[in-house]
Amino acid sequence: MAYGVLFVLLFLGLALFYPLGRILALGLGEGLARALANPYYWERYLWSLEYGLLSAFFTLALALPLAFFFRRRFPLREVLLALSTLPFVLPTPVVALGFLALLGPRGLLGVDLYGTKTLLFLAAVFYNLGLALRVLLPVALNLEGPLQAARVLGASSPRAFLRVGLPLLLPALGSAGLLVFIYAFSAFGVPLLLGGPRYATLEVEVYTLLAYRLAFPEASALMLLEILTLGLAVALYLRLRPYPLSPGGLLPPPPWAYTLGLGVLFLLLFAPLWGLFLRLDLGALAAAWASEDFTPLSVALGNSLRFTLLALALALPLGVAYAAAARRSPLMDLLGLFPLMLSPVAVGLGYLLAYPNLRGSLLLLLVAYALLAYPLLARALLPALRSLSPSLLEAARVLGATPLRAFLRVEIPLVFPALQSGLALALAAILGEFGATLVLWRPEWTTLTLAIYERLGRPGEAPFREALAIAALLALLSGLAFYLLDRGRGRLG
Repeated sequence: MAYGVLFVLLFLGLALFYPLGRILALGLGEGLARALANPYYWERYLWSLEYGLLSAFFTLALALPLAFFFRRRFPLREVLLALSTLPFVLPTPVVALGFLALLGPRGLLGVDLYGTKTLLFLAAVFYNLGLALRVLLPVALNLEGPLQAARVLGASSPRAFLRVGLPLLLPALGSAGLLVFIYAFSAFGVPLLLGGPRYATLEVEVYTLLAYRLAFPEASALMLLEILTLGLAVALYLRLRPYPLSPGGLLPPPPWAYTLGLGVLFLLLFAPLWGLFLRLDLGALAAAWASEDFTPLSVALGNSLRFTLLALALALPLGVAYAAAARRSPLMDLLGLFPLMLSPVAVGLGYLLAYPNLRGSLLLLLVAYALLAYPLLARALLPALRSLSPSLLEAARVLGATPLRAFLRVEIPLVFPALQSGLALALAAILGEFGATLVLWRPEWTTLTLAIYERLGRPGEAPFREALAIAALLALLSGLAFYLLDRGRGRLG
């Protein structure tokens, strides 16, 4: 297994730490003084903080009562839980197009919220609600024992929750809030497509500096500021540990009216997707397939599928090797968190700085995809590997198997469901990747996400309808791939 550790360390050194070092060197040099002296950049940073913090607040405000409701047994409970995960694996251009179809200038509801904070916060809640719910639900399920004990001792239900339940929930609330903050603070696709120039986040500003001014020093300084903020959030996240609670079962079903209300709530939450498919025009899809004004859909679809398969071929052995090493090494486990701290735009910027001779090389794009995807695969696989008894491997060794053969023939089959779940997350991340693709883009590499962005950059009804059609196709592909690989498991997080 030592070769697996060397493989992961070599990859991280070349694909992560060296590019990150180039960002730090340039950001701490001439770029930092310019960035700190410019009030506009401070406005972008403060808005990114506001967006991250308020997105976390709004998401938790909805996720907490939902977590308590999902403690009960009711029809379609598992289906709704699985659906809550779906937005998290959808590509950001798909989500943005869904909100534009519903609440944009040409929206179905006749209300134009484009370029407003309201639309951005709605998109953040839509994206992150399932993530927060998955963190809060296990704790909520196990709270009934302590709450019941407090009520037996004479506390009213509100007092029992405030004095007993809430303190036990705080670590989970903090963990869920920090995760939502990390994703919202470093958001790129949704603010770029829905916020307009007024509400550009720090991530969007970095891309603007690269794409329109080639201002690498200032872009590096802003990215350094973002990395430091995300590093602090990750450090706080790692310090939060849930209180040990006895496992609890599901509570009796609620009144049917509550279940009906929950179904209506989910229908409203998924309104952007309904809007996207209600606006779907098969004629626009046919026009996009062989378009002469934009990259044809046939080319973009072929690129997306080809790049996804090639990147998965690298991400799969990386994720498995990392999970095998991290289950017994806290240091390797910590190193594996670093890719999660870097945004796709930061990865693209680092590669442009670190490997100028490889600019325009497909290798850089595939390495970026693998770097962003393999931690998702590994985080799904790692708990399953840690749950295996060491005696299984020892028995295989006694029977003459080498460590590698024992791992592949004994342990991997036992954790195959978790491996499938990790592959589903990695595939969804690669198929919908937008930020790094946009930074490292070449015209002949246009993927489905960039085909959407390409059409949104052109005024007129026809390009918008083509973008909607491509977004609907991408949503179907992402959802189908995730479902086929992760049928019924719901192992997000």
